[in-house]
Amino acid sequence: MSRVYPFTAYDKYMSLKLDSNMWFIIVYFLRPFLLEVSTIQMGRGAKSDSVSGLKNLVYPNDFGFFLAFVATIPVLLLVFAYAKRKPDASEFVQSLWRNGKKLLVAAAVLNIIVIFIPFLANITHSINIYGWGQLAAAVAIIIYLYSSKRVTDTFADFPEETETEQTKK
Repeated sequence: MSRVYPFTAYDKYMSLKLDSNMWFIIVYFLRPFLLEVSTIQMGRGAKSDSVSGLKNLVYPNDFGFFLAFVATIPVLLLVFAYAKRKPDASEFVQSLWRNGKKLLVAAAVLNIIVIFIPFLANITHSINIYGWGQLAAAVAIIIYLYSSKRVTDTFADFPEETETEQTKK
């Protein structure tokens, strides 16, 4: 891959790093974990009703919250691949990385499903304003993932083995 991005966009293996937009998307998709941790931290010394209000604002029922955790699986696989991304990585890690855009799109689609499943299953009677906001964010993320050349280039770039590493095998 030609080096068309600034030097700071590459890691020590001269492969493209995830940019700030991609990290923002990953953190956005991992919000059920962040919400759970923050409610646990807020719960120390506070009444449980006030702490659960934050979670109930975003996820009106426990079923939707559970589905949101399930929707993070593709993102967790991508984070795993990023952590293991090095020249001697396994084919599984390389495959996960090459399919990074698909994993993020899958997470966005799962987030859209999370919004509508409780409503369609008659668990809730309406979709709140935060649900519509999550829908808009998921659609915007899908559009960004398919329109960004940087995203395509990042997931196409994987550290190559050097000649000395190849001879060791």
